[in-house]
Amino acid sequence: MSSLDRPLSRLSRRLRIRTRLGLAFGLLLLLLMGLAALSVYRLTGLSDALNRIVDDQAVIRDSVNEINRNAEAVARKLLVLMSPDAELRVSAYPEIASANNRLDDAMQRLAMVLPLGPRTDRLSEVRLRLADYRASYVDVRNLIERDDFQAARALLGSDTESALSLFVSAIHQLAASEERAGTAQARELRDQIDVDRTGVLALCIGALVAGALLAVGVTRSIVIPLKRAEDGAELIAQGQYGHRIEVDSADELGHMAAAMNTMAAAVGEREAELRRLADIDLLTGLPQRARFIADGDRLLANLPEREQLAVLICIDVDRLKAVNSVLGFDAGDALLRGAAAKLEGLFEGVAAYGRLAGGTFAALAPVARLDHANALAAQLREEVEHKLSWQGQSLDLSVSLGVAHWPEHAADTEALLRRAEQAMFEAKRLRQDVAVFNPSAEASRALHLSLLSDLATAIQQDQLRQFLQPKRCLKTGRITGAEALVRWQHPQRGWLPPGDFIPFAERSGRIRQITDWMLARAVRTLAAWEAEGREPMSIAVNISTLDIQDQTLPARLAALLAEYRVDPGQLQLEVTETGLMSSGTDPIAVLNALKAWGVSLAIDDFGTGQSSLAYLQHLPVDELKIDRSFVQDVDGDPRRQALLKSIVGVGQGLGLKVTAEGVENAAELDCITACGCDLIQGYLLARPMDLPDFEAWLGRTG
Repeated sequence: MSSLDRPLSRLSRRLRIRTRLGLAFGLLLLLLMGLAALSVYRLTGLSDALNRIVDDQAVIRDSVNEINRNAEAVARKLLVLMSPDAELRVSAYPEIASANNRLDDAMQRLAMVLPLGPRTDRLSEVRLRLADYRASYVDVRNLIERDDFQAARALLGSDTESALSLFVSAIHQLAASEERAGTAQARELRDQIDVDRTGVLALCIGALVAGALLAVGVTRSIVIPLKRAEDGAELIAQGQYGHRIEVDSADELGHMAAAMNTMAAAVGEREAELRRLADIDLLTGLPQRARFIADGDRLLANLPEREQLAVLICIDVDRLKAVNSVLGFDAGDALLRGAAAKLEGLFEGVAAYGRLAGGTFAALAPVARLDHANALAAQLREEVEHKLSWQGQSLDLSVSLGVAHWPEHAADTEALLRRAEQAMFEAKRLRQDVAVFNPSAEASRALHLSLLSDLATAIQQDQLRQFLQPKRCLKTGRITGAEALVRWQHPQRGWLPPGDFIPFAERSGRIRQITDWMLARAVRTLAAWEAEGREPMSIAVNISTLDIQDQTLPARLAALLAEYRVDPGQLQLEVTETGLMSSGTDPIAVLNALKAWGVSLAIDDFGTGQSSLAYLQHLPVDELKIDRSFVQDVDGDPRRQALLKSIVGVGQGLGLKVTAEGVENAAELDCITACGCDLIQGYLLARPMDLPDFEAWLGRTG
């Protein structure tokens, strides 16, 4: 920006547009008037100077002529003085005196015109010659008065005539010098006129340039803010409500830009509020997943240098689905609000926290050392787990925690959250309160992901195998049925145990395909046994949490049984107690539909899912299968024997058959028999076998 643009810009920021334009036109008019006044002034000065030169030259010329005339007159009268006639001499004296007076007047006028300097020096020389002439004239006159004409005539012819000649010569030199001086002054005046003409032209050009710069400055002061406002309006229209148009003036454009900024701020605030509401869970008031991740990234980015460690804890509320199923969603919502209040009270102002989905929460907090993560998780669990009174009924809130460390396990909040969620799922799988993310488990997850794509192929290419483990009635000693178990004979990896693919198949949704395959294989096996005339025997098939949420399962199963003409009572479906507790929808409707078709139902792994008796009595089941954890080493622990006997009593009291799973030795069998169990299943009886081996085993055992 030029030196002229800067003051114009500063002026523009203080003045309105109409004032700015008025000042611009006024300034241009003043420039034109000033230029005209300067031209008139200079022309007047040059005219006056020219008049002075002309007048001075006229005075000098007249004075010199006057001096010459009077000098000649004096010279003529001097000749009269040489006359012997006294009367003539007497009459000549006044005329000589008059001529001398006129000569003095001319000299005085000449002295008034000539300036100081060399020109007055020449005038001094003329005066000196005049003084010499007059002194000689006085001497001649004195000689004449004494009648010494001879001496007077000699003096007049020599000294007086010479002095008069020198005086006249000096006058002529002065006249020539003044003529040259006048010519030089005229030349200087002409040069000055040329200079003034150039100056006036330069001033005209300068005025035009100044006017152009002024016009450009005023135009820019209007166009640039307009362009800035236009660009800002486009950005605001694109949703960049944080953009602000620069306001550097108090004029109409400044007011317009300020109004647009106010509008953008208002729209931005309203949209931010809408986004905030969209990012906030309405039930708990906590940030949702996307907002939590953004808050977490900001927290990690702003950690001080001395606090470069953080821990992310993923919290999942246990038994939330069971509470929703039995007591209703209002009770579950109250449970979540209580957990959220505890979480907010613990972490507000010091950590990022939020509700991810369902009963899952997360918190990201800085720590001084990573070993503080365990203490923080324990504190969090202690704070969140509490009793909640709901309409007179006490609800116990319990949680499972997954922990991931930053920056060890991940570099950002989103990746860290995935690690913590994996650890939380691991804690649930292992039935632990807290689990820390284990990077070495990533290899097994990668294996599971590769198996996921192979699983669909395994079902299509009949790589799955049905294994059967028998169940024996303790009262009759007869084999009354078998549990169907799936095995996978992978073409590259060989035999894969269920633990290698069933869990991730459940998480990925592929478990339904496996269930359909198992049900079809079990029904065909039952149909084949009936066709062979074997003694009727049931086959139990495990179904997953997803299966008991599938409203189409009863109809599909009924069609399958009808296709093979198999008695539905020979097919038993086993669902784990944990699966019932974690079901997202009410499983009772699906179980009732299955029961209506005549299918037998059993609860597997009973005792591990923490279901209440009030919930158990609503389930249309026929059998309880006690988990291996209650059977193992029961012979050596009286308290475990008492617990086992109580479970058997509860099950039989509800009209259910009770099966003990995982029986491995005779001592355990004796205790189980003493507790009154109906059926047993385990390695003591037989390991799982494929169909030919199972049928051969039945033949051997009778």
